[in-house]
Amino acid sequence: MASSLSPACNAPKHHYDTCFNHWLKSYLVLVAPPLSNPADTPAGAKERERRNKQIDDKKQELDDRCGEAYRAYQSCLKTAIRGIDGLPELLDSARKEEPLDGWGGIKVATEDDLRP
Repeated sequence: MASSLSPACNAPKHHYDTCFNHWLKSYLVLVAPPLSNPADTPAGAKERERRNKQIDDKKQELDDRCGEAYRAYQSCLKTAIRGIDGLPELLDSARKEEPLDGWGGIKVATEDDLRP
């Protein structure tokens, strides 16, 4: 695992990273296999509905298991960022220039973004 921006935040970062990585393994096992039935059949629709419920439950599990560790790391990181001269202003400028929006806070590339 990589170190945090601030050495003071390494312990909470590693705690969260470990928790997240364990959760992610179980999440990928859930979402990776293809459906057993074609999605456009009644059996496939039921299977998709069942899997979507399991996925929603798994997402909630991330917050239940790792949420406090994430919030502790974010709190530490925010304090560390404020202590680095000029970094808060640089981050604000970058957010204005390239805001993160779309799916899950990640900017989704469009066809126009991919054209030279």
